[in-house]
Amino acid sequence: MTYNNSVLVGNWAEERLKNEHEFKIFLRKRERRELLLQKSRTLFSNLLKEKSLAISGKFVLYGYNVQVVASDIPAKPKVAGAMQKYGLAMSILVRERQVDYMQNISDGCLMTLSPILTPCCRNSFIIVSAWDDNKRGDQMKYGDEFLLQAENYADPKTGARLIIKNLVADKSLCVMNQNWMQTFFGAECGVNCANYIDIHGRNTAENIFTLISDVETKTKY
Repeated sequence: MTYNNSVLVGNWAEERLKNEHEFKIFLRKRERRELLLQKSRTLFSNLLKEKSLAISGKFVLYGYNVQVVASDIPAKPKVAGAMQKYGLAMSILVRERQVDYMQNISDGCLMTLSPILTPCCRNSFIIVSAWDDNKRGDQMKYGDEFLLQAENYADPKTGARLIIKNLVADKSLCVMNQNWMQTFFGAECGVNCANYIDIHGRNTAENIFTLISDVETKTKY
């Protein structure tokens, strides 16, 4: 017997069996689409699937898709010499640790404000009346109490700047553009309920949002 490169040392038999077992598990997971890479692709496909906004018109309608956009907030942290774009869309975020068991919108998802403005499942919501489920197609009016429902889960005109108030907390929806975080989808900032008031007692840009329900209005941003 001659010692050479083909001689196996150590627990070679156990290592070979272990590798064969791990490879079988890999093949089984791949067939069932249980690999993390496959789940991540499914997540991206589901959440970034483009959606159509409401039919073109001048008014926001119950039962149709809209986006909630902070129109006056820079879309990215300021960079010297770079052209600044504006607009952050309220979006649903599935965190990295949730990918293994969540490939679609579900309870427990966080909300962020994202510079991705293309209408898709994660940033499009249905306007639902808080008290009447049969108002689909009716015009939304100032002072109405409403719910934002995830797509998978004087009357205000579309494009008008609004203050969206949480009736329980008596605070307004706001942009936390001082707190940017890195997510699967790039840099995004937080969303919260707080009142941002200037010295004149007026709400500042952090509290101003736009309900975008048609393509024509969207092209203005």
